[in-house]
Amino acid sequence: MTSAEAGGFAAAKEGLKAIGAQTQSINQQVSAGKLALDPQVAEDAAKRVEEEIEALQQLTQKIHSLSLVKGLGDYPDGQQLAKRFQDKAADPDAGAFALVRKLQEELQKQADAFRGAARDYRATDEQNADDLRRGMQ
Repeated sequence: MTSAEAGGFAAAKEGLKAIGAQTQSINQQVSAGKLALDPQVAEDAAKRVEEEIEALQQLTQKIHSLSLVKGLGDYPDGQQLAKRFQDKAADPDAGAFALVRKLQEELQKQADAFRGAARDYRATDEQNADDLRRGMQ
């Protein structure tokens, strides 16, 4: 177990998995035709998710600062503590930076799924309108 995982990021990884499952569920519903959102509602949801992605970008800048911790001294304890901060921030598998990046990617998939639901709604609406026009002729 890396120090980042030991430091409490295991719960964050589980949360990320839950968000991934939610995204997958949305995509499955869209693919099956069970989720068609009003285009404006879908766009509003996608924009809200993208606002979260932007907020996470600010967090990544703070995380980067953690990986640059200095001033803890040349003593072994200070060096070990600085290394722990660096690991928690930058560990490629379980560090905060990697987890935030994965969350941003997952949220972008959700925004795309909402927009896909809007496209399906429009396509269904256009198909219904075409069917009605053909029926009236």
